[in-house]
Amino acid sequence: MKPFRLSLPFSATILLLMALVLTPLSSALLWLGWRSGDTLEQRSADTRVAVLEKAVEQFLTDGLRVVIYVGLTLADSPSFAAKEGPAGDDERRHQLVALLSRHTSVAAAFVGYADGHFVYAGRPDSFSPTDRTDFDVKGRNTIVMRVVDGEGQARREVSWSQGPDGTRGRERVRPTDYDPRTRPWYVAAEKAGGAALTTPYRFAWSKHAGVSAGLPLIGGGGVIGFDYTLETLSQLLTAYKITPNAIIMVGHGAGEVEVESEGCIRTTPDCLADDAEVRVALKGVVREAAREDRRIDRRILIGERFYRVIVRRLPQELGQRFIVASAVPVSELAANSRALLERAAAAAAIAVGFAILGALLASLLVSRSIGRIAAKTERIRNLDFADRVPVRSRISEIVRLSAAVERMREGLEVFGRYVSKDLVHQIMRSPESTGVGGTRRDVTVMFTDIVGFSLLSETMEPELLTSRLSRYFDVLGTAISANRGMIDKYIGDSIMAFWNAPEPDEDHIANACRAALQAAAAGRHLAEKWHRLGRPAFRTRFGVHTGTAVVGNVGARERINYTLVGAVANQASRLEGMNKVYGTEVLASGEVASPPADRFVWRHIDRTVAVGTTEIHDIYEPLGEIDSAPDHVALLAHWAAGRIAYGEGRFEAAIASFNTVAEIRPGDGPSRVFIERCTRFLKSGTPEGWDGTWRLDSK
Repeated sequence: MKPFRLSLPFSATILLLMALVLTPLSSALLWLGWRSGDTLEQRSADTRVAVLEKAVEQFLTDGLRVVIYVGLTLADSPSFAAKEGPAGDDERRHQLVALLSRHTSVAAAFVGYADGHFVYAGRPDSFSPTDRTDFDVKGRNTIVMRVVDGEGQARREVSWSQGPDGTRGRERVRPTDYDPRTRPWYVAAEKAGGAALTTPYRFAWSKHAGVSAGLPLIGGGGVIGFDYTLETLSQLLTAYKITPNAIIMVGHGAGEVEVESEGCIRTTPDCLADDAEVRVALKGVVREAAREDRRIDRRILIGERFYRVIVRRLPQELGQRFIVASAVPVSELAANSRALLERAAAAAAIAVGFAILGALLASLLVSRSIGRIAAKTERIRNLDFADRVPVRSRISEIVRLSAAVERMREGLEVFGRYVSKDLVHQIMRSPESTGVGGTRRDVTVMFTDIVGFSLLSETMEPELLTSRLSRYFDVLGTAISANRGMIDKYIGDSIMAFWNAPEPDEDHIANACRAALQAAAAGRHLAEKWHRLGRPAFRTRFGVHTGTAVVGNVGARERINYTLVGAVANQASRLEGMNKVYGTEVLASGEVASPPADRFVWRHIDRTVAVGTTEIHDIYEPLGEIDSAPDHVALLAHWAAGRIAYGEGRFEAAIASFNTVAEIRPGDGPSRVFIERCTRFLKSGTPEGWDGTWRLDSK
């Protein structure tokens, strides 16, 4: 008869201790203090953020509208009409300068015409120091003028600085390819048929952020525009800071922050040190609000301090939307309620002390058992099933947890007899991982083989050969696994791997190609290392093909194997063997080369008919990923010329091109093969019905 063991629920034990000690002493005080502080905090922050949002909205909309209205007046002015031509430039410049003098938020005003003519007036105080020197800027109220005219090579820019009294500085004339007709403000205004804004950006000659606006001229033929700086908005944000350490930002609807309030003065005693971290976090929330198109109001922990983050989107203005965001330290918002919480803290401290004592007593009851269960689950996670002793406890939840862990261990241990541990890890995360049978899906298969392995195996001791193979398989397997490949089996010195099973992989073809290139590079590196040590080195051939196969669990009741069945594996094996014919290292089918054609550099090797088949296949050699394309331009150009001549039966021209490829890439196997073929055809004549397809006579 089993001894009776009394077990109590762990939750009941903890709740009983809490109820007896903490609840009657501290709950009422703590809840009252928290509720009062939270209410004050919410009301204060909501009111101030609403005022800030209104102020920013008025700045961005009302201020912008005033400048837009002025621009509309200029657009209707006779002096800005396209028919006036360059003769009206003096009056245009005069009115543009007048606009700048009346509206300090406008960094530059300009007009572009359909014939490419361009007149510009801008404030140099927003230019870089280098540009200010180039334009010979001497006063704060100096205006920089630019006029662009001409076509093609004759297009010129004339620029000078102009003082408040109208005096002109030294003119600079230089070639330019600037064309207002291609600028975003011009294109947007033409497309909208009215006033249009660009998205915020940093001006070319300024450190400030802003937007450019464009307005079509009345009567057509051009667009007048201006750069609207957001510099003064930063001062407005600083003035409306909710608390001394609050941070306020204005961003664009795309999620990019354009303007920020200034930070507190670091020398003041109340200035917080985590200002930079808060700004980074607030920018992330701004991007989230823009992406999800919603308002956000939450608390976040930054460093050791909680902040209330409020992000709101303003109404759309001329096709653009802005976002107002604020981050306020909760401690500063809750300053009014802090005294109440401090008065409650004394009483709560006693209750918390008792609660800690109760929690300590409860933890002594469960810590040892929980520790054993945690260690055991960690071993099971690593597929170590050696520990078969269940964890015992007097707490019923722990007893149930221990029993569940034991059932999980037993089930995984049984499952582990079917497949390798690596496959178990993947199948456990795959929805179609259990039961004998398979599913039909597209897969990419790779076969590898060591050149001359039979001869190597005859000259090496079995133990040494096994050790070298293990190291070799580890190197290649790492590249395969790193690119989401599944190693199906090791066949002597060969590896069969596939992609898109058991876990779906939408990019399985590209991952297989990348794995083949990386595995080949890793194999060459290992071979070079062994060669330097005077050891026999392995040289590997790879074949990659993609197609439809049935993938799943195949086998008997006592032992199953997760594998694939289909012609795709046979074709991958044939491609691996074709490397022997062409002297290549990696060969892939046309089905593999076509989908990721823009991500890898491919060389079309040949059109072949494999021995024992009648189907024509195109075979390709991957030369590297697309960033290496410039290294292969000359080789691929001569190779393509040779292949065209070869297919057309012009074998002398083909030999010349292939010889050039061999010079570019010494020891190139495909060039040698095609030179031999062309030489043979020149002697024996072009085969009857020649279409460039080669029929292999061996595997």
